[in-house]
Amino acid sequence: MLASFKSPGIKDHFAKLLRKLLVGFIVMGFLMLTIFGFKSWQDENREMQTNLAIQAGFAAKSSQAVFDNIGSSMELLGLLLRDMDVIRTPETARPALNNFQADHPEIVAVELITADGKVVLNTRTQPGTHLPDFQTAPDYMLAFDFDLNNTYSYNIGRNQFGMGLNQWYFPFRHTVEDRDGQPLFVIQGDISVDSAGLLWSDLPLLDGSRVGLIRNNDGYIQLRWPVQADSKNLHKPQTGALIKAIRADPGKIAGNFEGLSSVDGVNRLGAYVHLPNADMSAFVSVPKSLLLARWWGRNYPVLLSFIVYLVVLVAIAYRLMLREQQHTGELLAQSRKDPLTGLPNRIAADEALVRELARAQRSKTHSALLYLDIDKFKDVNDKLGHASGDRLLEQIAGRIAAILRSEDMLARLGGDEFLILLPNSNAEKASILAQRVIDVFSSSFDRHSQEIIVTTSIGICMFPDNGQDNGTLLQNADTAMYEAKRQGGNCYAFYQEALGTHIRQRLQLQRDFQRALVGNEFELHYQPLVDMVTGKIVGAEALVRWNDPVLGMRNPAEFIAFAEESGWILPLGEWVFRTACRQCKNWSDAGHDIYMAVNLSTRQFQDQDLLQKISIALAEVGLSPFQLEFEITESASMLDPEASIQVMNKLKALGIRIAIDDFGTGYSSLSYLKRIPADTIKIDQSFVSGVQSDPDDAAIVRTIMALAMAMDKQCLAEGIETSGQFEILRSLGCHYGQGYWLSRPLCAAAFEQLLAGKKCFLQQFSDISLVA
Repeated sequence: MLASFKSPGIKDHFAKLLRKLLVGFIVMGFLMLTIFGFKSWQDENREMQTNLAIQAGFAAKSSQAVFDNIGSSMELLGLLLRDMDVIRTPETARPALNNFQADHPEIVAVELITADGKVVLNTRTQPGTHLPDFQTAPDYMLAFDFDLNNTYSYNIGRNQFGMGLNQWYFPFRHTVEDRDGQPLFVIQGDISVDSAGLLWSDLPLLDGSRVGLIRNNDGYIQLRWPVQADSKNLHKPQTGALIKAIRADPGKIAGNFEGLSSVDGVNRLGAYVHLPNADMSAFVSVPKSLLLARWWGRNYPVLLSFIVYLVVLVAIAYRLMLREQQHTGELLAQSRKDPLTGLPNRIAADEALVRELARAQRSKTHSALLYLDIDKFKDVNDKLGHASGDRLLEQIAGRIAAILRSEDMLARLGGDEFLILLPNSNAEKASILAQRVIDVFSSSFDRHSQEIIVTTSIGICMFPDNGQDNGTLLQNADTAMYEAKRQGGNCYAFYQEALGTHIRQRLQLQRDFQRALVGNEFELHYQPLVDMVTGKIVGAEALVRWNDPVLGMRNPAEFIAFAEESGWILPLGEWVFRTACRQCKNWSDAGHDIYMAVNLSTRQFQDQDLLQKISIALAEVGLSPFQLEFEITESASMLDPEASIQVMNKLKALGIRIAIDDFGTGYSSLSYLKRIPADTIKIDQSFVSGVQSDPDDAAIVRTIMALAMAMDKQCLAEGIETSGQFEILRSLGCHYGQGYWLSRPLCAAAFEQLLAGKKCFLQQFSDISLVA
């Protein structure tokens, strides 16, 4: 029987939840690790770019300073040689050229060249030896002729190899002009590419760094450190990331670049700065691998520690997950088992019902649901104690389980309620089983050699006829069970649509009632209480009315009983009491000497805070307690006679009048009646209506009035609807009366108009006619 309601997926659900938490923790850890790594990588990248920009700026300044120094010295040398006939006697210039070369160690040779490109002196060659012929090199002569007519103080040519020197160098030229501004000759200093070390060897370069000069216009490398003197790098324009960055924004003085170098094919990160007085840029770059190595070197302790920490936490979390999974499985099993009977509880029943409905829908079969409640089980607990009640439930569970099939399910929903689920069953099978369950209760239950006899009420509903979901089925089965109880118990009842309609109507009434309390839909009408001798209005009974905005005035019989049963009578009754007291105070201030009668419901009468609420309300309104009367039904006062007498004595001590309502319909004894501190006895309408036609009713009325007179209490007849009733009651000596023949209940404004009438009489004694 138990196999059919087990929940194998519950453990898996919690295990999956734990696994999700674990995975989420791991993902969160790696996400944090990734964020940290990315942030530190960006910081490292920015720091490197900043350092490279600083180094490139230094390289640009130092290079420009060297070039300006050479240019200035060469300009002074030109002024010295201009007045010497160096073209015809070039050897006279050798000492000056040697001195110039000695002052500038980066220059490996100095030539004196005529305006047409003929070399007349080279400091690297001895006098009388063969001199290189630049005129035979078209590329050289093209650049030479351009520089010859250039107005700059010096010009720097591209790198070249040979032409008198067995190495790579670039020409540094200064054109010497005569006094008329015409070119006389050119002084050319050959600067070796090896001299880059003299310029930048002091820079704090990182491993793999490259520093150099690149020509902006044609992309040729001018200088590079460390030197790689080969034609591959120096004798062709560059096409890598550096020259692309320079050409992308020609007007930019400084910038960064990243990408493959066309010199060594290495992915590099670098910076460049334009030289102020030369069409070149100084650059410094490092391999991206160096950046990665530096980033790793600085962050690997943190990263490795984090990874190790994460691994340890994951391992701990995994162990905890395993233990939690085991513990959760045990808790889940316990949470779905009733601790008293060992049966499935409401949670397990709901889950089993959901699975059974899904199965029945797939297979298009019927299922039955039996809702059981033990009749008058509360009496067992009250008389024998809860321990006996628990043992009784255990025995009941055992007896019912013994008659079920293995595929059926028995669950305890709580208290004395049980549920039976019958898969693959029709109404006939369900009724047979229900009768067998009832028969189980025919034998008494034993508790410490004491026999306990109880019965059960069973509600039955069918799937899919009475509902398509577990909530509807449980509700309808519960409704059917209450129908079985209404029939006297110890029976079963099938759910019918009419029962559901009644429940829905009651739920709608509850929603409407709650709305009415909040929305101030209730109002009070007042029915005059009349002196039957003088016809004067001496009081008013406050009667609540419900003005529904949709349905209009609703019958008090419809909602008063509901309010009493549901407990909503407490807030409603408190509102009625406060409103009635406020109205009575207004009439009293207007000069009308009447009292206000308010009905006190059974629940209000049993409220422990009743006296406190009354005292507070009277104080707030300012109404005298002598102007207030509480009407208490005879049946309400008889629920607990001694407690009722105590409450009424306290009300009397406050000065409040007491009236016993519906007198004669209850079962109060004369000994109890004489102790009630009541001022008035109200004769019930059921007796008043028959006082003319029914001798028994007339006898009862006379008896009540005689009893009241003997105990010095006044009588008030309610429900007077004819003049004949009025005349008989007045002739019998009834003090006061109320009813439709005298006046219907009126709204406050209409009642106030009635009070404003002459002497507040409702009758004219001249013809004994009463005014309704």
